[in-house]
Amino acid sequence: MITANSVIGNINKDGKLREEYQAFCQKDLCEKLMVSRLESQRVRMRKTTDKGTDIGLVLAYGTVLRNGDIVYLTKDKIIIVEIEAENVAVLSLKKDYSRDYDPFALAVRIGHALGNLHRPIKVIGETIYVPIQADTEIELLNKILEPMHHHLDITKGKIVFEPDEGMQTHEHK
Repeated sequence: MITANSVIGNINKDGKLREEYQAFCQKDLCEKLMVSRLESQRVRMRKTTDKGTDIGLVLAYGTVLRNGDIVYLTKDKIIIVEIEAENVAVLSLKKDYSRDYDPFALAVRIGHALGNLHRPIKVIGETIYVPIQADTEIELLNKILEPMHHHLDITKGKIVFEPDEGMQTHEHK
């Protein structure tokens, strides 16, 4: 078993590391460590990479693994973290949302409703992503946000969910 004590960097944020990763992949020297979003918050775990390498992570308290993090790098091998895709509720603003509704009021009401769920969120453009564990949560969101149903589409999707910075909250299970 090999041990990793820190995150070396992230290929999605560092162009030089991304090039190095691509060079390792061309030589078939890169391995992927698949972790769930919930596992990504653990500072101690033992896992196996996609190529069978046994790795123990012993990270500093408060470390949260991100998609693309490099946790091991030698001249013979690179191990990169891949966060598993998960089910999410996708809340999209309809194109005519502001026609008869104040956009500020809509944003505050959506924020209030989602905040009461104590869930992490990710916002991209006019779309909000919220992790879900069961399809019934789509129904729950439709019920909670029913007063705004003329302005929102709520569907189910699957993405690699990484909360917006500062939006990592506790979840009620």
